Amino acid sequence: MKYITLIVFLSFFYMTGQKLTEFKSKNINIKAEKNIKTDKLTIKFVEGLSGWKTTWYILFNENKIEENNFPKTKGIYSLVINYSDNLYYSEFIIYRHNPINENLEFYFYEENKRVFCRIKSENVFELNKEIVMNDFNQSEMKKMIDSIQLENE
Repeated sequence: MKYITLIVFLSFFYMTGQKLTEFKSKNINIKAEKNIKTDKLTIKFVEGLSGWKTTWYILFNENKIEENNFPKTKGIYSLVINYSDNLYYSEFIIYRHNPINENLEFYFYEENKRVFCRIKSENVFELNKEIVMNDFNQSEMKKMIDSIQLENE
């Protein structure tokens, strides 16, 4: 009986100790553990591949979900997640059907000084995964751009 009481107490303590921040809308549910600063988090879809005629759908910015700013047609999109000034994740996805009934879930947490996100999607099977946010190294990006410019000369 002592062990059962101890297990119940520790489980309750653990569950109440993990405070989550949560944002919900029709298509999006975002959860973040207490050490994630959601005011530094941006999630968006970019329609199209690159260049002109791209449309941005900002899903989450400045601690709020942008209502009614979700893609309404099937097509190729890029999911872009930014955290703070130096962490990002980007991936191309294809909505083969109208994404209007999509239900996206994002769960952000930090572990071993790295930021992770567990993504769930009802319409895009490839999005059902756990990702780690990548460092955005501006000096490396500048070197890459400079090398491309040198090749084109």
